[in-house]
Amino acid sequence: MFLKGPWEIRRLDREEPSRRVTLPASWQTIFEGSSCSRAEFHRKFNQPTNLESHEHVWIVFQGVRGVAWVDINGQRLGDIEINDETAEFEITPHLALHNELVLQLRFEASDSPDQPGGLWGPVALEIRS
Repeated sequence: MFLKGPWEIRRLDREEPSRRVTLPASWQTIFEGSSCSRAEFHRKFNQPTNLESHEHVWIVFQGVRGVAWVDINGQRLGDIEINDETAEFEITPHLALHNELVLQLRFEASDSPDQPGGLWGPVALEIRS
């Protein structure tokens, strides 16, 4: 299941209201060439239904650029490092009926002007046996 939208995005480098976007979208597209370097991405979703006891749920980032930490429902899942273009975290033990995924990301567009930044690829929930 792809987590396309709506995502709430809030810049952390200046005071301005959060806004809704549909992902994937590059940092450069979302922030329209500004020098924004830090943002927080929020996405709410419901627990997948009909899970069997042997199935596990993972959050998978298939295109990410920057440094980030990821949490779900206030629990830290882990970090994404600068050279990671993909990342995945098992979320099964943290799932509730209603969930909130938060990713705080730092990306310097000037460091990689010809590379897409942020969450430029799909974000998905995967159910694995």
